[in-house]
Parts: sequence; C-alpha cells; structure tokens
Amino acid sequence: MGVHELWSIVEPVRESVPLYSLSGKTLAVDLSLWVCEAQHVQAMMGRVTKPHLRNLFFRVSSLTLMGVKLVFVMEGEAPKIKAETMSKRTEQRFGGLKKASAPKTTSNTSRGRFNAVLRECAAMLDYLGVPWVTAAGEAEAMCAYLDSEGLVDGCITNDGDAFLYGARTVYRNFNLNSKDPQVDCYKTSRVHTDLNISRENLVGLAVFLGCDYIPKGIPGVGREQSLKLIQMLKGQTILQRFTQWKEDNAGVSEGVLKKVPHCHLCRHPGSAKAHERKGCVLCDSNHFCQPQDFDYQCPCDWHRFEETRQAVSLEANIRKKTLASQLFPFTEIIKEFLISKDKPVSQFKRRQPNLMLIQKFAYDKMEWPKHYTSEKALVLMTYSELMNRKYGREMSSQIKPLRILKPRVRNAVACFEIVWRTPEHYVFPEDRPAEDQHEVRTVEEESLFRVAFPEVVESYLRDKALAEENKTKKKKTKSKKEKPSDVSDGISDLLAQMTIQTSSNTEPQKLPASNPDDLEVVVLDTPVNHKQRQKSKEEHSSLGDCPKTPLSHAGSEAAAASPSVSDAIDALHLSDIDWEALSFTSSPTPQSTINHTTEPKLRETTDSDVIDERIELKISNDVVRADSDLRCASQSVL
Repeated sequence: MGVHELWSIVEPVRESVPLYSLSGKTLAVDLSLWVCEAQHVQAMMGRVTKPHLRNLFFRVSSLTLMGVKLVFVMEGEAPKIKAETMSKRTEQRFGGLKKASAPKTTSNTSRGRFNAVLRECAAMLDYLGVPWVTAAGEAEAMCAYLDSEGLVDGCITNDGDAFLYGARTVYRNFNLNSKDPQVDCYKTSRVHTDLNISRENLVGLAVFLGCDYIPKGIPGVGREQSLKLIQMLKGQTILQRFTQWKEDNAGVSEGVLKKVPHCHLCRHPGSAKAHERKGCVLCDSNHFCQPQDFDYQCPCDWHRFEETRQAVSLEANIRKKTLASQLFPFTEIIKEFLISKDKPVSQFKRRQPNLMLIQKFAYDKMEWPKHYTSEKALVLMTYSELMNRKYGREMSSQIKPLRILKPRVRNAVACFEIVWRTPEHYVFPEDRPAEDQHEVRTVEEESLFRVAFPEVVESYLRDKALAEENKTKKKKTKSKKEKPSDVSDGISDLLAQMTIQTSSNTEPQKLPASNPDDLEVVVLDTPVNHKQRQKSKEEHSSLGDCPKTPLSHAGSEAAAASPSVSDAIDALHLSDIDWEALSFTSSPTPQSTINHTTEPKLRETTDSDVIDERIELKISNDVVRADSDLRCASQSVL
C-alpha cells in the first residue's frame, strides 16, 4: 500500500522517460506487486490460467530483449507491526471467512497462500535463467537496500515505501503497449532539493498520513497540515520534533498578542474613518490613505508575529493529536524504515533458459502448447547466446546461427533476420512439414550480432557484394547485346516500309524494247534523297557525248529478271505522260492487273530523306553508277 497520498506529493518531480533508456541498467523488481497487479486485470480474469505467471513471462521477455537486466526480490518475513494490515487484507480477499477467529490472526504475519504463488514465480524465473533473491523482511526494503548500496541502478515498484527505505531511483507505471513505451521515473535527490522533503520527513509523513504499519495515521492531521509543518521547521525534521514533544511544552510556545483593527483599504492599523480624517502613518499621508492590493503584508508588530503565531498554533495542534496516539513515539516504525535488515548480495547469477523445463512448466501451470512455448522462449535463448558471446562468458552453446537471411528494421533499429539451427527439444506445430524443421528464424539487433558472430556477418557481406557485382555485369552484357539489335531492327523496318531491296547489288535496271524507235526509258524512284538526285543529274549532263550503243545483253536479262520493273512498264501508257510535269503517272488501271504498285513521284525533302542519308553510304555509289549507264543507254536508243 505504501504511504497514503505520497505519489501525489512527489508528483512535481515525476519524469516520463522512454522505456528504452533503461537498456543496460540492472533493476530490482518487487515481485509481489507484479503478482497483485496481474490478479486484478479484468481482461484476464476467468480467461487466463495463472495470470500472474503469464504476466511475469511476457514482462520478463520484453524487458530482457530491451537490454534491461532484472533482479527479482521475494517477500521475506513481514514485520510484526504489519499484522493489523495483513489481517485486513486477508479479510478483504477471502470475504471475511471465519470472522469468529479473526482476533487470533491479528498477530499472524505469515504469507502462506501468497508464498505459494511466489514459489511458482520463482520456479519460472529459474527456468528462464533470471536471478532472484529473498528479502529479510519487506521486498521493497530489499529493493531500496540494493539501490542505496549501488548493487542495482534503480527499483521497479508501485510501493512508495521504497523512498522511506532509502531507494535512490524508483520506476513505476510501465506502458509496454504503445509505439513509444514510457515509464515514470522518480529521483529521491529531486524530492530533497525541489520539495525540501528529506528521508526522515518522509517517515514523519508516513506516521501522519498512514502506512502499512499505522494504517489510520494520526486522525485529524492531513496532507496540507503535514507539509506546512515540514516547511515551518526549517532545518529540523519531524522525527526530531517527536523527541521534543516527549516533554511537556518542549519547543512549543503559544505567544498571545492582541489583534489590532486594520483599515480595509490600506491594511494598516487603524480604521478607514480615522485615516480619512487624520491620514495614515504607514501610508505617510495627512488625509485619507493609499489603497493596497489584497495580498499586501502589513509591517506592523501584530502581522510580524502572526506568521510565527500560526506556525506555533499549527504545531501545537498536531502535537496534541500525535500525543494521543497509542504508538507514540513510533519507535518501531522509525526503526523499520531507517535500519536495514538485509545483507549485501555479492553477485547475481544469470543462467541460460532451459527450453525443456520451461515447456513442461508452462504446459502444467498455464496450459500452453509446447510449440507455443518453444516459439516464445526461442528469442530469449538467442538473446542469451548473443550476450554470452559479447561478454566472453564461458557457457555451452545452445543454438548456432547458420546464415543471415536479410536486413530488417525493428523499432527504428537496424537488425538482421537470422536463420538458426533448430535447438534441442524445440517443438514445431503438427502442421509444419518435416523438411522445414531443420532451422528456425529470429530477428536480432545488428550491432549485437556483429559483435557476437563477426564471421557470419563477414560471410554475409562478402556474398552480398559478390551478388551485386554479378548483377552489374549481367546488366552491362545485356545492354551491349540489345543496342546493335535495336539499330538493325530500326533500319530493317525503314527498308521494308520503303520497299527497298536489301541485297548489296540492288541498282536501277535498263529496260529493253523490241522497237528502238519507240523505246522510252522509265527510271523508278529509289530511296535516294533529293540532293543526291540533283547531283546525279549534273553528272548525267556531262555524259551527253557518250557513244550511243545499244543495250547490252546482260542489261536486258537483268531488266527481264526484275518483275517489279516489267510490271510497272506494262502498267504505264506512255502516250498519257505529261513530260513537262514534275512527275508522271499512268492512266487508271484496274488494281487486279497490277502486281506491284510503284509511285515514281518526285517527293519533297521529308523525314524519309533524312533517313535516306543514313543509308546513302551503302547504296549511293551503286545507284549513281547504274543510273549513269542507264541514261547513256537511253540516249543512244533515242
């Protein structure tokens, strides 16, 4: 239970810190409070077998994986002065059974049923490899002792008595379910400096307000009066005042000073009418007075002694009520808080989790299937293995990593997904194929795994670099192969669209005729650009003096062998040709009689001419030579 209203008193010094800030710290845990909390969780009541064990397992797992080292403290023998409190708690838990025998239990401080629950928790902690110790008396007293001696870095408890027992740092109100887990932190040093409340005064507050050893406290003395008394003492403590109060009137002097009437305007001695007629001395006025604020402090003798008078009166009132208590001067309570019964612990022994024993325990106590327990305990086994290797602890290895599967990120922390060899006694679900039962996977923090297994990380990085290198080489090879094919495909498409013969010997053919006098030469348009065509014309004009020889036999055979040329000549009606036009066409001819349609029409320079220039180097020389021979032949015929 702790001191009544203590948490509200120390609220100004509460700090909400990230739960991950506890990583690397060793903390003492008051196990009894965790057990009591689990028994009052409505969501688990009637649905979960042994909720205190389930709560303990998952809290240990979560905090351990965060890097928090836990030391659990079991309850010892309760102080005799706590008998009344324990009797009332037993009555509340079991509904007032055997009320007739209640007086016999007023001095009974045994924890029979509760100790049985704690023994179950201790067995689970043993199987998980987490250390625990037993207190000589109260668990929070042992937690505070370990903290004050520097054996741990703080206490995890909801019992405010830890401050009175000498704890330096107290953590409570864990929030493990949110994305940003937090925990409330209280520093005793800030209680002393910011609130001006020492450890001895905290013990005095426990007496006034009530605690486990004096449940009702001092009747009539509340929180405000107690805090005012602490501020009034200025250098002394409440415990020192208890010693003085043993003697009659010791340290208490109730001076009596008659109150003088004061003006309600200036708050100085005298009435408002008197100040109106004669003025006010303190206001330094001959007529009327100067109005003051409501919180103005009058410097007169009565007001100067009023604060002292109120303090004396407050102390006298508290003293009177305190002396009426049968437990005064509270020697046993003070000794319980200020004198430690516990002995120092030299070392906390941490062990590896025992998978087989925790499976059996969870199945018997919580009805967990063994494959479920194996899955939940696996992360504790791998974490224990990593920590043992990091700090060089000589322990037998329970699990071995096979390889790193891939990088992962968990809670904004770089991690690795690790493939482990299946540890001994690990149980898989029944629907898991037998061939998949040779390995298990977990996600581990990258920095920790690098320290524990540097050779595995080095192998993973080497394979990854090699894979990236091979991937880059394949990309370069593929790009080199694709570039020529793309160009050739483009040229072939253009050639197909313009009906160009792809053979290297393609050239305009000379046309034979049976009657030389009626022969007309038709030169089909070729994919030569306009500039090349002009150049050819100029060269032809210089050949006007060439000898007029008949067509060679070879030229006739070449013309006859070309079906496109012969079909085009048959389709033309030479009498309809307009020789003065830029181009010539034949008269309409049924489409069925034309096997190959050609349009020897002079075209303007277009995009196709630009494409023609790209292939000009390949065919221009042959075309010019053939065109020159053909024109010479036609002039000789004409």
